[in-house]
Amino acid sequence: MRMERLIGIMCVLADAQRTTIGALAERFEVSTRTIARDLDTLGQAGVPLVTFPGAGGGVGVVEGFKVRRDLLSTHDAAALYAALDGLRSVDGDQAVTQLIARLVPGADENAQATASGPIALDLSSWFADGIAQEKLALLLDAVRERRCARIEYIARSGRSARTVEPARLVYKQSSWYLHAFCREREAFRLFKLKRIAALEVLGETFEPRDTPALAVSAPHAPLLLPPDEDVPGTFLVELDYDAADEFALVETIDARFLERGADEAAGVARFRTDDAAWVQRLCGFLGDLAHIRKP
Repeated sequence: MRMERLIGIMCVLADAQRTTIGALAERFEVSTRTIARDLDTLGQAGVPLVTFPGAGGGVGVVEGFKVRRDLLSTHDAAALYAALDGLRSVDGDQAVTQLIARLVPGADENAQATASGPIALDLSSWFADGIAQEKLALLLDAVRERRCARIEYIARSGRSARTVEPARLVYKQSSWYLHAFCREREAFRLFKLKRIAALEVLGETFEPRDTPALAVSAPHAPLLLPPDEDVPGTFLVELDYDAADEFALVETIDARFLERGADEAAGVARFRTDDAAWVQRLCGFLGDLAHIRKP
């Protein structure tokens, strides 16, 4: 961990004319005494440090000791910052902060410009209780330490207890999943974190297995197309709904499929799919929010 911080400090100093020990301590979330020791180590390793006395002083490196700015364009730096900042939103490990310092020099000094890029990622929960964050933290430790976990999982077939070997955490569409080897099924499975009713990380460790690649889409995912795309094998679905339920409905059905005039009290959801069984499950899930018109 200290080596990562030393590299991060060196990148900061190489990119900026000067900074202060206090600013470095705040950036890397350590004490000023730790930063002072780190600077002493860098100096002994041959990094050409320069100190500036006085109220406006600080520490820097000799002129010419710079990171090449053409390695990353402004667009590249903003995209990389967005990805790493998204990871930082769910992983409190300061190693991510140090990684940003190494790979995106000047990110903190130009935080407004970097963070105002075309994409911003925040994967943390909206809820203050942080149930999802707690699961993520426990499972992330289990993945890193290769420790088994005991989960109580709610699947379509019912609720069951599983012992799993966590391989990695996956963020897909709008949900977190655990990709793990299930000892009961003797195969890798994808477990949605929201469906994990109980979780215990065990002391038992495991040897890593060859983890299969994740499928781009679910093996039996239905086609979901605009109503005017008459693809062979698909059929038109129309669902009636009340305007008062529109906000709740878009949590399940994309808003582009909802047709309603601004002053109309009711609307219709129209799309094409190839899976009649999925449509039946969808209607059962929606309940009173929508009523099927077609087929």
